[in-house]
Amino acid sequence: MHLIIFSSILTPRIKYIFNFIFKDILKAEVEFTGNVQHFLQSDQVKISYGEQPLADEIFFKSTSILFSNKVDELNIRTTLFGEYQAPFPVQNSPFPFDVFAASFFMISRYEEYLHQKRTNEDFKANKSYQYKWKILERPIIDEWAFLIKNIIRKKHPNFKFHDKLFVNQPSINFTITPNIPSGILNRTKFLFNAVLNKENRYLSTKFDRLTGLGIKNETVLTDLGKTFERRKTNPIFFINFPKVPNDYISVNGVSRVLTNKSVGLLRPCASDKEKINEIKEGLFMLKKILPEQVNLSSQQLEVLKFPICYLNLLNSGITSDYSMGYPEISGFRAGTCTPFNWYDLQLEKVTPLLVKSYCINDSVLQYMGLETINKSVKHYVDSVKFVNGQFLSNWQLRSLSDNLKYKKLKTAFNEMISYAGN
Repeated sequence: MHLIIFSSILTPRIKYIFNFIFKDILKAEVEFTGNVQHFLQSDQVKISYGEQPLADEIFFKSTSILFSNKVDELNIRTTLFGEYQAPFPVQNSPFPFDVFAASFFMISRYEEYLHQKRTNEDFKANKSYQYKWKILERPIIDEWAFLIKNIIRKKHPNFKFHDKLFVNQPSINFTITPNIPSGILNRTKFLFNAVLNKENRYLSTKFDRLTGLGIKNETVLTDLGKTFERRKTNPIFFINFPKVPNDYISVNGVSRVLTNKSVGLLRPCASDKEKINEIKEGLFMLKKILPEQVNLSSQQLEVLKFPICYLNLLNSGITSDYSMGYPEISGFRAGTCTPFNWYDLQLEKVTPLLVKSYCINDSVLQYMGLETINKSVKHYVDSVKFVNGQFLSNWQLRSLSDNLKYKKLKTAFNEMISYAGN
């Protein structure tokens, strides 16, 4: 038995969000139809979406956003639902709002497209509707999906949903150290490039070493590997490459430690089309030190702009991205803790890019006390476990070293790994 979804008009937006909620989150099989007779004669579990029900099926009242193919300015009204506000209010429906329109609005980052039409300023978390509606700290789409699941089970108690398991996957990022060339002329060119290029972190890394704040990547990675093996945790590592000629990047100790691990490219999301070569150069270097890498992943922890950043990733051959989150505040930027394929609102189509959302960043935690950090982390772990989602967190490699400056963060990380399990 499966679900059969009826809508008089089956737009790409409707198919996308219904597939995400029912197939990706709830793990149910879905059939779509716009044929009234076929729908009414079906023996499957019936759900309709529109202006009014056709018979006694589970009916969800619709609003206009999922029937549009434009990114228009919206006059968003809200209604109180429990302890928070929810958008797109409706009547005579299981929810007092259009749950599918609200979910699509968040996961597509609709408001960020509108923001970029109005200004060139970066989109901050405190400007988001989720922040204003007090739902940023919740994987709200997953929570709504589970409420829908209960509605279906109440009417069809024998309907089976497949299991979905909780996943804990921390991401660790660091800058790789280049090989200093031999010869006076080559060394001079190398240092000249490092000084003039503002985006290069190589000299700052060397300075940290001299002042006692730096770390040796290989040593910390080896220690972490033991922790992950003991806890049966599968992290993903993201590498930032300094802006030096490719000849200065080669197989080294880091390559050995990360063999057979999940590794991606850090900070590849150039917002200018002209900078797409930077992504490809980074991928070339990644393949150079880890030639067996097959699935290309990326992450950037700074400005994420739609759609140009994701279009550049797709055009570079990257298949999954871990950038969906806010670097300055914890929370669920896309409203979910379930991986999803990015929906391009400009082209109105689903893309192959798999987006995985993080909810915690160590740059936010570093300014908190340890007790506050642990309380925050447990809140997010519990929120994700409740809906059997994926708990993703971001950490700089140096934060997990034995350096006394990072003792608090390393302690918090170890407690998180222990509490979250897998």
